[in-house]
This record gives sequence, structure tokens and C-alpha cells, in this order.
Amino acid sequence: MQHFDIVLALSSIAISAEGARASQQIERLRDALAKTDPEQAAKLGRLLSRSDRRQTMAPMAFEEMRATADAARRQLQGEQLTQSSPLPTDRETGTPLARVIFPGSTLAEPPVLIAPLAAAVADLLEEWNQAEALERLGAKPNMRCLIYGPPGVGKTKLARYLAHQLGLPCVEARLDGLTSSFLGTTARNIGALFEFADRYRCVLFLDEFDAIAKARDDAQEVGEIKRVVNTLLQSLDARNGRGLTLAATNHEHLLDSAVWRRFETRIEIPKPDAPARDNLLRQFLTPLDLGVIEMRLLVWATEGMSGADLESLVAAGKRFLVLHGSEGVADSRRTGLAKGSGRGRVLLEALRRQAFLNARLFQEDRRAALIGPEEAFDTVLEVAGFTQTEAGALLGLSQAAVSRRRRRTNG
Repeated sequence: MQHFDIVLALSSIAISAEGARASQQIERLRDALAKTDPEQAAKLGRLLSRSDRRQTMAPMAFEEMRATADAARRQLQGEQLTQSSPLPTDRETGTPLARVIFPGSTLAEPPVLIAPLAAAVADLLEEWNQAEALERLGAKPNMRCLIYGPPGVGKTKLARYLAHQLGLPCVEARLDGLTSSFLGTTARNIGALFEFADRYRCVLFLDEFDAIAKARDDAQEVGEIKRVVNTLLQSLDARNGRGLTLAATNHEHLLDSAVWRRFETRIEIPKPDAPARDNLLRQFLTPLDLGVIEMRLLVWATEGMSGADLESLVAAGKRFLVLHGSEGVADSRRTGLAKGSGRGRVLLEALRRQAFLNARLFQEDRRAALIGPEEAFDTVLEVAGFTQTEAGALLGLSQAAVSRRRRRTNG
């Protein structure tokens, strides 16, 4: 089909605007093209797959978001927070204790989560749509939520997304920035922060939560931190029912047990599974468009990586293409790796380079396979579970050539 790139772009726009109705027609086009142009059909298939994954936790439509925001405002007490509202500051230094992110001031794409977790988070938002029904039963939507997990998995992004979907300003404070060497100042800063948040209808987001909410029985901590934790607990109790509070930490094991009990919801965000990695990688790879087999290789190689790790790896891969790509791969006007034989070899070389330059990104078995000699790339593909036909397609070799190389390597 001529001008297929335009058709693909229009299809993407149609899915975003019309959802299921557009998807049905694009599926018909994909099935028709499968007989005459399998490569174009595969691209439409990938577009439909990405759409399905995005719909797992898609941003609310404007009308739904407005209804949710109205429900949140009815449930929460306080004044409206505006751009001109004075922020709380550290009395000793004059430094603001928080910043405010207003709805609509930044793009709020939904975080990419494993499917069951995305569905659970969607239910958290739906609770606000059902606030009146909950109230009739003597209940309220979740008001306090602790988000924890390893670095780079999207904890901060999830907190900001929740605030955006609720249509509320996000009062964001890094608790490590509230600490002070002056006796009593840290506790005073906590009090000032909560007093500000309690005054307005907003989401209070406490990042780096473990910086203050540490266990009070830690022998390494002095009495001051114990007083600070007590102040934090009292502030959380006083805020209950007044406003929505989110907290995030990389070190949940450090938290005081009484702090855990203050949160109705405790969301653990794990590192992305294979479908989530595929989704994230496709986002970061834009404008490159890898084939199905190349994506399988990339998803296999990135086992155990966080979203931030994936973004770093893709950025490094793009730099590799600019330096070493062939057949115009580095040309920003092109989409997709170089066509023709061995384009998978370029990907393998890029992964191999990063296995040397950024070893800790990779799990040990993946890195061990990648840093072997270049001639053993077909062995890497065997370890990754590719058939001889698939390995040949990636390396630009015939199936017979791959078979001979594997026999030599294995013995």
C-alpha cells in the first residue's frame, strides 16, 4: 500500500479519538493486508496491541474526570488552592517546604503497571465516583495511600497521576528536605506543611517518606527523630478525613510500624513484567519501530529492569545507532532499524555494548550471554529461546547457517 506511513498515523489518531469503533475497522484493514503485505499488517497489529495496553489504565475522559473532581471536592474540606497561595517555608532558611503541581500544568500520562495492579489503581479512582454510595454505607474513599517499591518503577508518577485524575492540586514535599540540624525545626516544618495542606482542598504527597518516618526503636537514631516521628503520626491522624495523603518510599523496611497502620492502602509497585516492559520500551523507542522478533529479544534482555532503567537503556541504544548504525539508521527522518540482512545484529551489538558500559542494568545470566564473543550471538539467541529460523532472521543468516554454528558452539 502506498503512503502506508500516513495510514498508520491516521489509524493511531482514530484509535485515540474513537477507541473501540476505530479499532474494529483497523482490525479489518490488518486482516485484509495480512494476505498481501504481512509487514504492514504486523505494524497495524502492534498499534492495536499498544492501544489495548493503554486502555488497561487510560486517562479518564474529560467528563468523567470532571465528575470525579466534583466528587472529591464534596468529600474534602478546605479552601481552593491557587497560584497565589503562599507556600509554607522553613523559618530558619526561608526555603519553601513544598511545591504545588496544579491539574493541567503538566501532561499526566498513566503509569505503565502490571495489569492486575493497574486495575486495582483504577478502582481507587472509581471510589471517588462512588463517594455518595459509600457515604450511605458509612464509608469513604481511601484517604491515605502508601506507595513503595524499588527506585525507578514509577511511584512519583503514580502519585501525580492520581492527583491529576482527581482534579486536585498536588502539594509535593520531599521529606528529606524538611529535616534540619536545628533542634525542633524538623518537627516545626512538618507541622507547617500539614497545616498548609489541611487548609486547602488538595492531595498531599510525601516523597522520600522514610527520611522522617523511620522506626523509633532504631538504636542508631537519637531522641530527636523519635519526636519527629511522633509529630508526623499526630499530623497524619489530624488530617484523616480532611484531605487525601499519599506517601512514597524506596525503603519500606525502615518505616515505623505505627506509620504503616496510618495508611488504609499500601501499594507495592514491582518492576515491570514482560508485557509492561514491551509497552514501556515501545514508548521510549519512538520514532524507532522494531519488529516483533527484535522486540522479543529486547524484552528478554531487560528482565529485572525498572522503567527508569529501560529509558536509560533505550537512550544509550539511540546513541549507539548514531555512532555505529548502518544504512542510514541514525537519520532522524527514518523510522525503524535498517532494513535488510542482520538488523537484529545491530540490536545485539547495542545490547552487548551496554552490557560492558552499564553492567548493573542487566541480570547476571543476560549479561553473561551478551558479553561473549560476537561470533556467539546465535548462542545468545538460543539461550533466549529463539528458534533457528528466528535467529537467522535476526542475524541475517540462513537457518542452515545458524544450525551449523550452533553445532560448532555446542560441541
